[in-house]
Amino acid sequence: MDKRKFPHSFSVRIDTRRTRFELSPAEDHGGPDGAYRIRVNRCWLDAPDGSHRYFFREALAGLIAEVALEGFAATPEAPDMPYPCRVSVCRWVDGLPRYIGTWTNSAPILDASGRWMVNVSVDGTRLFVPVEDVTVHPIRRTKP
Repeated sequence: MDKRKFPHSFSVRIDTRRTRFELSPAEDHGGPDGAYRIRVNRCWLDAPDGSHRYFFREALAGLIAEVALEGFAATPEAPDMPYPCRVSVCRWVDGLPRYIGTWTNSAPILDASGRWMVNVSVDGTRLFVPVEDVTVHPIRRTKP
């Protein structure tokens, strides 16, 4: 059962586009007292590394002003990763890195938290992994 609480919500309208903000107390998510965790259009506004991000009133005011006056920051540019291509994926097993040779199944995709992910085949399953955990192998051609 989902026990999220959103005691505060508001929206910012620019022309015909509306952005909805929902504020949840940070204490409910293991954050500091007096701060908030924010959902924007039903997606959590997290740090680039995927960890929870908390806003105090001053930072929240800056975020609202940025959205209302300038819009969100530009989306990071997609990494140059062709597909299908041969790659190695770093997976951590028992505290040690394990590199698995595989192929990409998709071009990089920007997920809801702002991280670039790519779909790869690992151990017979397809899964999305962060682009920073993937190493692209150069194409090797043999001489005729």
